[in-house]
Amino acid sequence: INDLDRVFSKYEIEAVIHLAAFTLVEESVENPAKYYRNNVFGTLNLLDTMVKYGVKKIVFSSTAAVYANPQYLPVDEKHPTAYLSPYAITKKASENFIKYCGIDYIIFRYANVYGVGQDAFGEAGVVAKFFDLMTQNKSVQIHGNGKQYRDFIYVEDVAKANVLALITDIQDEIINVSTNSRTSINDLFEVMKEELNYKLKPKYSAQREGDIEKSVLYNGKLISMFHFAPSIDIKTGIREMVEHYSKTGKVCA
Repeated sequence: INDLDRVFSKYEIEAVIHLAAFTLVEESVENPAKYYRNNVFGTLNLLDTMVKYGVKKIVFSSTAAVYANPQYLPVDEKHPTAYLSPYAITKKASENFIKYCGIDYIIFRYANVYGVGQDAFGEAGVVAKFFDLMTQNKSVQIHGNGKQYRDFIYVEDVAKANVLALITDIQDEIINVSTNSRTSINDLFEVMKEELNYKLKPKYSAQREGDIEKSVLYNGKLISMFHFAPSIDIKTGIREMVEHYSKTGKVCA
């Protein structure tokens, strides 16, 4: 009996929110087999166990990375999928297996998630990394020219979407979870610099393989189906992280 069997046999589980994955784009380029084993086979093992124990519903965390460099903006769920990294491939493969296995599903394609609780190491995103370096008064490195932009969504809004997904009757849908707004890496740096009273200038380096240049996700489907619109803008989100740091002395986690 494996660890999943122990959990599913002990508790009467009705639904699963599947958030676990390796997420570092650069690492996935260097070691695609590691990402395939963990992200795809891990999802398959979970699905097999859910079927075995009759669990009816899964909420899966996918990613804007499956849209690659968008053909149009903002990107809706009808946009063709494409892949710039093995990480994105593993997420799309997991989506496909979820749709195939016969369990009711909601697949969320997240924009760039950030916020309190995000570790500054390991699977960290750009906000957590910047935050860690700035609070230590260390130099911040920006890959590329910093004009590339993202749709940053605060973790509290993501959590609300997941709770709504558990209690809704909606099923078998792929839905973007985003703010439908864009923030360049340079602008992000300036917001964080101001909130943290950081004085150093960023250092620029070569753009990384697998990084997406521009990404903004349309969230109209989320709003219409769940009657919920993510509302925490980048300045408010960063301010909440700063308040958490001032109270706890911890960067994020």
